[in-house]
Amino acid sequence: MTTVLQDGLGAATGCRYLQQRNQLAFVEYARGNICLLDMVRPLSAIDARGTTLLKGTWVFDCETGIQDGNLNGPGDIWWEQIDSIKRQMMPVGGASLVNMGQVNFATITPNILQAQAYGKAPIPGNNDATNQLLAGDVFAVRTNAGNFCKIKILLYGYNLSIQWVTYKFASGCHVIGTGYATPEDIAVTSDEKTAYVTERTGNLLKVALNDANRASAVLIASGMQAPHQIYLDEIRQQAYVVEFANPGRLIRIDLITCQQTVLLDGLINATGLLVSVDLAYAYISEQTGGGRISRYSLRDGTRVEIATGLTNPFFLTWADPAQTSMFVAERAPANRITLVETVPRADSVRQVAHNMGNQVSSIALIDSVRLLVCCDQEIDIADLLAGTLPAPGLFKGIGLVPWNLITLDGLADTTTQPGYPYQFTRNAPFGGSLSLQVNHSLAILANVKYYRVMVDGNVRLDTWRDLKLNPGNGKYEIPVQSLPKVIAGQPGYYAIHKPNEWFMNPDLGMILDSAALQDGLRIFTIDFTNTAGKVLASHMQPVLIDNNRCTASVEMPCVNDISATTECGMLRFTDRTQHVRIVYVASHPTPEFATFSWRLCKAGRGPVPGVSECSIDGNASLAAFIFDKDVNALLGTCPSAAYYAAVYVYAKAINGISRQSQYDASSAVAFALTP
Repeated sequence: MTTVLQDGLGAATGCRYLQQRNQLAFVEYARGNICLLDMVRPLSAIDARGTTLLKGTWVFDCETGIQDGNLNGPGDIWWEQIDSIKRQMMPVGGASLVNMGQVNFATITPNILQAQAYGKAPIPGNNDATNQLLAGDVFAVRTNAGNFCKIKILLYGYNLSIQWVTYKFASGCHVIGTGYATPEDIAVTSDEKTAYVTERTGNLLKVALNDANRASAVLIASGMQAPHQIYLDEIRQQAYVVEFANPGRLIRIDLITCQQTVLLDGLINATGLLVSVDLAYAYISEQTGGGRISRYSLRDGTRVEIATGLTNPFFLTWADPAQTSMFVAERAPANRITLVETVPRADSVRQVAHNMGNQVSSIALIDSVRLLVCCDQEIDIADLLAGTLPAPGLFKGIGLVPWNLITLDGLADTTTQPGYPYQFTRNAPFGGSLSLQVNHSLAILANVKYYRVMVDGNVRLDTWRDLKLNPGNGKYEIPVQSLPKVIAGQPGYYAIHKPNEWFMNPDLGMILDSAALQDGLRIFTIDFTNTAGKVLASHMQPVLIDNNRCTASVEMPCVNDISATTECGMLRFTDRTQHVRIVYVASHPTPEFATFSWRLCKAGRGPVPGVSECSIDGNASLAAFIFDKDVNALLGTCPSAAYYAAVYVYAKAINGISRQSQYDASSAVAFALTP
């Protein structure tokens, strides 16, 4: 799925994503500018807000709040009624959706809305157990006008009662440098302070991004023939550049001495360039013979074609940290993005995004599935996960959670299937050791021989053990260790079970330690292949990892800001109208991923009768909680009494089989309330 982020540009060509700034740096060939595009745009105004009754079969416009029965008229969402049971929320007119689930509507900020992964898939609203538009559910809309709207379901039915707020944003595009002569590419240093720019006139320039006009730039190299993409080697203070000429050259430039060294010549209209991290190979796209990408040895100049038949290939971008594959921009008339693996084999060239803006030039990765794409007059964002169909039935899920009961936000939600016997807390993240489930029996029928698991494009090389049946005595007693294999020169492949093998855990595909991953939304990819490593089917699964620990504490209670002594635990009062105040913490770095129980109990009798504040269950919070009640309510008929106060914080994270209670926290204090 592709969305236009910025239009009206003057031939955007080379770009780099600035991770620390969350900005895209790019050059405009026609205007001679260096620009920055903010991924989080500043809020301009609130366009509209309110509550309304969204009629069944009608279209709703998020900017105006107007409803219309004309599907081809203005509007962003269509509350479609397929039959008496089947209903769905459809994006229309170029809008896109994402379901955020049961979240706090008031805390969804404009920045949070901009960070969502929007898609064209409808949100199920069926009048049955599969309904995802229950009261309290929140979904977001990227409108066809480029604004963002949050919508909360107040009451479900043929007509939906909704609350909505639409935010209008200012342009996130800024010109920071002018005066360049047909700039082709920009490379930025890791500290995101300095840029290098190629000009088609033959130059390589160095400029500070805080003073980026051409007049402030330093000339590093000149006299080249239409230099295009730059590969920057910061460690050795060198840059590599290819020339769009016939014949053209690959040139290495010393950024300190400005000396040029020709590494390769005889290139034909070269545009894109990548260099392997060990500096052994250069990968170069050339607009010749229908378009090709070749791997050149930088030791002896040997060339191996890894992709041919491309349409005007332009700049290249690594698709994964291991440098096993790359994205190439194919220009008009194709206007698409293609994935090319560095080792040629069957299915090593795959088209991954179509219908981009005219003259696709360059690609920058936000993460493993979201790409920023510079085109002639626009910058697009391509979401490779949106609309991806899973391998039918081959990947089953994580533990006891089927893949289809994991939301697009990566959270487990088995409550949508109330008849399913293994129920987990709604919208639970994953943590601990995850057992990925693969349908080995179905894979055998589909002639699948191997599978490979990647997380954010990084190949997993996990090992685990299981027991296999001993057919001689019927016992599961033969230990088997699963080890990754190298197939077609690529690591990380695991064999599908043989038909005559019977394991204690027949669907186990991997035991993965999620604690080794960064917390947050991770993209799991499971490829199913034949014996040659050709991908027969693939499943992409968002999984939200959370291995954070909860925090719990209870301070000693106070009366009139005088605390009970920790040695004796005596809390004295002079008047029964005075208040007992206890500060307690029930926290988690992501509060919605934990719940807590608070109890203030009188001796061994449980919570104080009639005082609701003495027994509270709720969601964790970053802020401390305060218990405050007068002495009279706590003592009742007692002149003095003993108490204990306790809080327990429960982590919601699951490994697909059980809740990860090792991340829980608790705290308790005891005291006596006496005059």
